[in-house]
Amino acid sequence: MSGAGRLRIFGENPMNSLNNFRIALVVSALLIGAYTAASVLAEMSASNRPGFPSDPTKIVSPVSKMPNWIEAVLAFRSDLEGNRALIVALQALQSYKTAPVTDQVAQKAQAALKQALSNAPYNSELWLALALLRTERDPRDPALVEALKMSYFTAPNDPQLMPVRLDTATLFDALSDADLKELARGDLRLMLTRQADLKPAVTSAYRRASSLGRNFLEESVQSIDPAFTPILRGQKPT
Repeated sequence: MSGAGRLRIFGENPMNSLNNFRIALVVSALLIGAYTAASVLAEMSASNRPGFPSDPTKIVSPVSKMPNWIEAVLAFRSDLEGNRALIVALQALQSYKTAPVTDQVAQKAQAALKQALSNAPYNSELWLALALLRTERDPRDPALVEALKMSYFTAPNDPQLMPVRLDTATLFDALSDADLKELARGDLRLMLTRQADLKPAVTSAYRRASSLGRNFLEESVQSIDPAFTPILRGQKPT
């Protein structure tokens, strides 16, 4: 008995099955095409990913913004979601310089970062941005230390992030956490021994640091690069 005959016996019309299959293919093609088109448009319309500032005192937010409709494809594009979250965070951080930031703005920025990190937990820039926002809100917040640690864990040797990480770690009393202290010392060692161009960032962090942060920097620099200690303190090297 032919296949068509067997289908008729079981009450199935072979033409209906074929039509249903064709409809399913067309719907799938339309969905894929719509997503591809939206993704391409998002790429073209989205702001370029902002570079994370290497100077913590000169954080500037991008001028351009992503159009709101891009949010429709963010769930499928973690890279664009990360870009958007970083832009929102940098805008909030810049706002802290000029005026008090409302809870709504701060919460929106943190929510965007957390959502992006849920899909891209390996993104060190987003962890660092979250730590900076926590610093502005409450420098004693334990979540600040945890976010900063994650920035170290996910990009332990990134020279672009080292100046801001060191500044953030030493600015208040985050270094009371022993694990963070060792992570910061690792960055400092690389800055002094392999990234000579970052030495000015070490002295800048020292000028802004808390008492705990200054003690850490003095002790660490003395053990890593004793010749740099006078420079750290603003003295002329002998």
